[in-house]
Amino acid sequence: MTKASASLFKSSEGEAKYMAAYDAALALWGVAYECLKVPTRFGITHVVASGPKDAPALVLLHGMGVSSTVWFPNIADLSQECRTFAVDVIGDPGRSVPNNLPKDRSESGEWLLDVFKELHIGQAHVVGSSYGGFLTLNFALHAPDRVNRIVLLAPAASLLRIRIGFWLRMLPLLVLPTRPILDRVSRWLSVRQDVSKSVVVEQMFLSMRHRKRTRRVWPGVFTDEELRSVGAPTLLLIGEQEVIYEPRAAMERATRCIPHIEAEIIPNAGHALSFDQPKSVDTRVLRFLKP
Repeated sequence: MTKASASLFKSSEGEAKYMAAYDAALALWGVAYECLKVPTRFGITHVVASGPKDAPALVLLHGMGVSSTVWFPNIADLSQECRTFAVDVIGDPGRSVPNNLPKDRSESGEWLLDVFKELHIGQAHVVGSSYGGFLTLNFALHAPDRVNRIVLLAPAASLLRIRIGFWLRMLPLLVLPTRPILDRVSRWLSVRQDVSKSVVVEQMFLSMRHRKRTRRVWPGVFTDEELRSVGAPTLLLIGEQEVIYEPRAAMERATRCIPHIEAEIIPNAGHALSFDQPKSVDTRVLRFLKP
C-alpha cells in the first residue's frame, strides 16, 4: 500500500475548523467507537467502527459531499446487532486521505475491496445512502463473493437518471458555496425543518469552503443486464418526497430487474431518509438483515 498525500485542505486553519465539526458530529455517535486508519492502494481510508466485534459485519457508505458522521442518528440501532464500519469514502469529505483516487467503477470496487481485506472482513452486509448506494451496487457486481445482503437508500442515479432540476438546484451551491444557499438546498433534500441546524450541514459547509476539490467517479445508471446480475438479496428504500428522481418509477425498474429485492417507500421522508426517519429506516434495515 502506498503512502497518503499531503493535506486536502487549502489552509491549516480551514482544516482545523472542518475537523472540529467532524468531531462534533462524532460526539453524537451515542455508542462506543474506535477510529481506524486503513491503508489501501488509493490512500488512507478512515473508518469508524462500533458494535460487538464478534457480530456480523455491516459496512456503511455515505452520500456525496458528506462523511461517515452522517450516520449518527442510526448508528446506535445498527450497532446493537452488527459490527458496523462507517467508512469515509475516499475522495469525499472526511478523514480519509487519498493519494491516487479511483478513476472508474472498477477502481472504486478495488478501493472498497482493499478496505475489506485490511479490516479482515470476509463477507459483510453493505448499506449505502445516495452516492453510497451507487457504490454499494457497484461493489455487489465487482466482488459478489464479499457481499451478503445490500441495502440501497435512495441510490444516486443507479436506477434512473438524476433529474435536471436537481442539478439546477445544486449549481448555485457549486459555483458559490454560501451558507444561505446550502441551507435552502438542505431543506429541499430533507423534510425536517431543523435540517439546516444539523452538525452534518455545518460540516458540509466547512468542507465546501476549506477543502480542495477532488476528482470522483460520478454515479451512473446501471443497465438492465447489470441489475439482473445482482445476486445479493437487496432492500431498496426511497423517501416518499424524493427529489432526485421519481421514487415509484425507480422502484418499478428495480423490482423488474434485480432478482432478489424488497422495495418500500418511506413516508414523510425526502432524499435524506435515514436522517428524516431514522427509526423507521433502522427498523426496516435490521429486519431485512435477519433472514
